[in-house]
Amino acid sequence: MKRKYGYWLLTAALIAVSCFAGYEYYRANTLERSVSNSYNRAFFELNDYVDDINSLLAKGLLVNSPQHFAAVSAELSRQSAAAKECLSQLPLSEIEFDKTEKFLSQVGDYSFYLSRNALYDNKMTDEEYQTLSTLGKYAENLSAALNSLQEDIYSGSLTLYDGGYKSANVAYAENGNDGFSAIEKEFGEYPSLIYDGPFSEHIGDRAPALLEGKEVITAERAAEIANQFFGRQSGFISYSGKSENAAINAYTFTADENRRVVSVTEQGGYILYYMNSRDVGEHTLDVNEAIAKAQEFLTAQGYTSMTESYYENTNGRATINFAYTENGVVHYSDLVKVTVALDNGEVIGLETHGYIMNHAPRTNLTPRLTRQDARGYVSQHLSIDSAQLALIPKDSEREVLCYEFKGTSNGKNFLVYINAENGREEEIMLLVESETGILTV
Repeated sequence: MKRKYGYWLLTAALIAVSCFAGYEYYRANTLERSVSNSYNRAFFELNDYVDDINSLLAKGLLVNSPQHFAAVSAELSRQSAAAKECLSQLPLSEIEFDKTEKFLSQVGDYSFYLSRNALYDNKMTDEEYQTLSTLGKYAENLSAALNSLQEDIYSGSLTLYDGGYKSANVAYAENGNDGFSAIEKEFGEYPSLIYDGPFSEHIGDRAPALLEGKEVITAERAAEIANQFFGRQSGFISYSGKSENAAINAYTFTADENRRVVSVTEQGGYILYYMNSRDVGEHTLDVNEAIAKAQEFLTAQGYTSMTESYYENTNGRATINFAYTENGVVHYSDLVKVTVALDNGEVIGLETHGYIMNHAPRTNLTPRLTRQDARGYVSQHLSIDSAQLALIPKDSEREVLCYEFKGTSNGKNFLVYINAENGREEEIMLLVESETGILTV
């Protein structure tokens, strides 16, 4: 009886294990199919969006009215953003799609740039037409490649799964000629696009204007500059290393067990960054007193003609933005940020990246429009309190001379920037004022 009972118990256990294993296998297959279907859906949508981009670019070459081109541009922006989102959802981390993603970004951005010009009656130049035509050819090639891959997925010869993709044609994939890699290779000869937009090629290639022609210094010389910044001669700081291949290469030093950090530019020997992470005690200064302390500090550091603009007050630290001002024109690109401790007025932070990247002599800062002329381009719904000339940066990092009109509308404070050359409404900023500071959005 015991042997028979044991036999049945073993049989039942084997059946239970088999059922459990079968269930787990079924569940794993179901989950894999679900994940694969999700990736397939993202891929098919990507294909549809690129097909639409291809068609829209072809139409854009024939559009002759600003209104119609604005509609095409808006749709291109929407489709390219959606295509980028689908691309990011694909399980292809082993393949870098940087060029494909850049193409999708520039398609929407470049068409918006052309649309904006068209609204001001600026006809598309031959060079711009050729650039748009080139984008269309790349879109056509990308569309064809994606359509080919979609047929492979439909036929079952290509499968997307959580770890990447499987190809039934092993030799095809092993030779590095699979369709996904081929897509990125299509953009090997993709041209550089220089235009007035945030994805223009020239942005990443900019050199720091202030450092042009300045001497490259050693780490030892940088240490001397850092010690002088702290009011010491030597022996106060420790060398932490040097940044490489950055927009601004710099030597970094620490002091007081890493509580203080300072960076000195390799070229020119300017203070790029400083931070003192000490605790701040009970507040004894208000923001106006902090601004005065910051202004005094900047003057001592050689930063003259700096005008405070906006500030943020958090955890007993007031961070004030200062912009360089010359001949009544505020240069918002030449920005320096100073952080002041509100317990004793000590400067505990400095950031000069904007100033170092942009500060250089400017020309042609004489407005064609008078202040009164520019005022006529401001909405009648803004009650204007003040106006001044300002040089403002655009997304492309191009600078535009504008009249800055500050005023109120519906109980809110605004800044409206009118191009001093042609009266274009360049920017509208909402001033957000609270107990924690004054910021723009």
